[in-house]
Amino acid sequence: MNKILAFLILVPIVLFSAEPSVYGAGNLNSANPYGLSPSEKKIVQNSNDLKKLQKKINSINLKYNDLQEKFDGVRSVVESISNKIGKIDKNKFSQKEINTNLSNQIEQLKKSINDSLELQNTNQDKVKNVLSELSSLIDSINTNYLPKEKFEALQKKQADFQAKVENMFKKLNSEKRKNSISSKNGSTLIKEAYKYFKNKSYGESQIRFARLVKIKYKPATSNYMLGEISYRQKKYKNAISYYKKSIALYDRASFTPTLLYHTGISLSKLKKNSEARKFFTALKTNYPNSKEAKALKK
Repeated sequence: MNKILAFLILVPIVLFSAEPSVYGAGNLNSANPYGLSPSEKKIVQNSNDLKKLQKKINSINLKYNDLQEKFDGVRSVVESISNKIGKIDKNKFSQKEINTNLSNQIEQLKKSINDSLELQNTNQDKVKNVLSELSSLIDSINTNYLPKEKFEALQKKQADFQAKVENMFKKLNSEKRKNSISSKNGSTLIKEAYKYFKNKSYGESQIRFARLVKIKYKPATSNYMLGEISYRQKKYKNAISYYKKSIALYDRASFTPTLLYHTGISLSKLKKNSEARKFFTALKTNYPNSKEAKALKK
């Protein structure tokens, strides 16, 4: 009887002593999960990979912020140069001192730009690597049963991050292009502008003709060409505005028949037919033998 009683007491103790081993099985939130199915193990692995990738993304963001600070520094140098030029008192500074001061500022500006471009190239390779890893990880996660909500959140994070990176490089390239264009003279710029226009690279052509207008190099022609770019892009209001500026500066240019013709067409596209007829009439009256006037008679 005593042996039976001892056995009945011992069995529950043994059972309960083994019970805790099953309480934590299958818990994905545990620091060291165990007892997982193959799918659950893959989810845990993907979660760990995501954490590692997030650290890399944070590192890239820090480098981007550092790059932004460097460009702010470049901008400050440029503003400093402009301010000093505006405040120079010719009675207090000799020409030699002015030239030395400006040379030092320009060298500092060049160094800042070179440092920023070097950092850009370094970051570009790192960003490409991270994006490549991110793309591979998404493919793996999509294949291995990541919950829909987490997958969609990851997709959004990837899109936001990629947009930020693209904007960063776009801004850097824009700054680099502006610096390059501003260093060229009018003769060089207008050749490049016509070349880009001929190749239908209207964005690059527009940047150069706008620069030519700013420095007042052949402003009538440059405004006319800006009008032609807008006309080909079907931005008729902009085209009309540029045409008006051009003809106000010089109304006997070789391109005047085309200017009148395209102004009339632009007005027609904007449903301003009565105004369009005035330009067509002016074209036929003043340039009856032009190909544009002959095109109206067909």
